Amino acid sequence: MSQSLRRFGLLAIVLGLLVAAMASGVWRWFSFEALQAHHAQLRHLVIARPAASAAGFVLLFVAVVASCIPGPGVMMTVGGYLFGPYVGGALDLIACVAGSALVAAACRSAFADWVARDSGPRMKAIETALRANAVSYLVSLKLIPIVPMSVTNVAAGLAGVRLRAVIAATALGSAPACFIFAGLGAGVGHGLDRGGHLDRHLMERPDVLAPLIALSVLSLAGLAWRIARRSGR
Repeated sequence: MSQSLRRFGLLAIVLGLLVAAMASGVWRWFSFEALQAHHAQLRHLVIARPAASAAGFVLLFVAVVASCIPGPGVMMTVGGYLFGPYVGGALDLIACVAGSALVAAACRSAFADWVARDSGPRMKAIETALRANAVSYLVSLKLIPIVPMSVTNVAAGLAGVRLRAVIAATALGSAPACFIFAGLGAGVGHGLDRGGHLDRHLMERPDVLAPLIALSVLSLAGLAWRIARRSGR
């Protein structure tokens, strides 16, 4: 019993979060329209209880990452919207690291031994390469915003990547996206504070447009990282 709990306990937590998220429809809350509709209440809550708001946000973000539902990009934006580009970006990164570590650890404890034992030669070669260059591979994937965070976290766990490598790669690879999305959220928040609306004019504000341009540049960073690593060998 204790052995099964150690092996599948984390996986049960992840699956429980996923089921709860699907049953509650929580992903419907992660939209700019919801932020605009509850703008005044959210601003008041953060000002009145900053520490509790920050802690609650991080816990919710960790649950989103751990449950592997769509939403990390929107949550990063919400972090900047609520707490500003720097504090919000830092809270985003803490949640990404914690959630990614939880998913990778759950998949590793539950499935890594089975994958290593029963996978074919090609899969074993991929696993060996990923473990040998775990930080490099994971950073290059996490630098690309269009690659789902859940995919890299699950892959790292199935390949048996060490937890400290997952933590390091997430901290390095997710930091740019966290702070860029937080900057975008802060720009949207400033626009709404001034009575703006979520329309084309708000998106043309410099403090909103600049993070959007930065995201476009970041989408190529993963490829550039891989090319630089290969040419340096």
